[in-house]
Amino acid sequence: MQAEETVPSGPGRKDDQPIIDYLLDDPDFFVRHADLLAELNLPHESGRAVSLVEHQVAIMRERTADLRRRLHELLDSARQNDALFTKTRSLTLALLDTVSLQRLNEELATHMLVDFEADFVCCHLHGDENSLDHIQFHREAFPFAHLFSGQAALCTTLRKEELLQIFPTSTHDDSGSAVMLPLDLVAGTGALCIGSRDPHRFSSDMETLFVSYIADVLTKVLARL
Repeated sequence: MQAEETVPSGPGRKDDQPIIDYLLDDPDFFVRHADLLAELNLPHESGRAVSLVEHQVAIMRERTADLRRRLHELLDSARQNDALFTKTRSLTLALLDTVSLQRLNEELATHMLVDFEADFVCCHLHGDENSLDHIQFHREAFPFAHLFSGQAALCTTLRKEELLQIFPTSTHDDSGSAVMLPLDLVAGTGALCIGSRDPHRFSSDMETLFVSYIADVLTKVLARL
C-alpha cells in the first residue's frame, strides 16, 4: 500500500501563497462559502482556538477602540486650543487698549497669572525708566543673557537662582520652568518671560504658537507706548 503523503504544517509551508493570493483576489469567498468557516480555527494567544470570524471581529474591535481613542485625543486637543484661543483673544484686546506702562503691567499680571494660570510673568526691556512689578528695565545686558539668545522662543527648566534673575519681584523656593520670547523693538531687544513653579510646565517640546503671537502683539504695543 502506498503511504499517505504527509502535508507539512506551520508557517513554513511553501504552498500557502497561492491560497493567500486567491483569497485576496476574492474577498467574498467566505461569504459564498460560509459553511467553511465552521471548519476553520485560528490559535489564540491564550491557546484557545477561535473561529476566523471571531478573530476578525476581535481585530475590528481593537481598531475601533484605537480610532475612538484617537478621536477623543483630537477632541480634547480641539477643546484646549479653543480655550487657549479665547484667552489669547481676551489678552490681545486688553493689550491693544493699553495706554500706559502701568496699565500694561496690570494687564500682564491679570491675564497671565489668572487666565493662563502662570506663576510668574515679566517683560524685560532696555531703558532708564523705573521698573514695575512685571516690567523690568535694564541699562546693561539682561542678567539672564547667558540663558536666552533672544533669537527664538525658548522653553526650559530653570534653577532657583535663574528664576530670581528672570522674575526678580517673585519669591522662588525651588526650580521651575519658563518660556522666554524675544521682543524685536525699535529701541533694542526685549523679552517676555512666563514662568511656572512646575519644572515640567514649559518643556522643550511645547508648542509656542499662541505665546509667540502674544509676544508679537506686545511688541507692537510697546512700540506705540
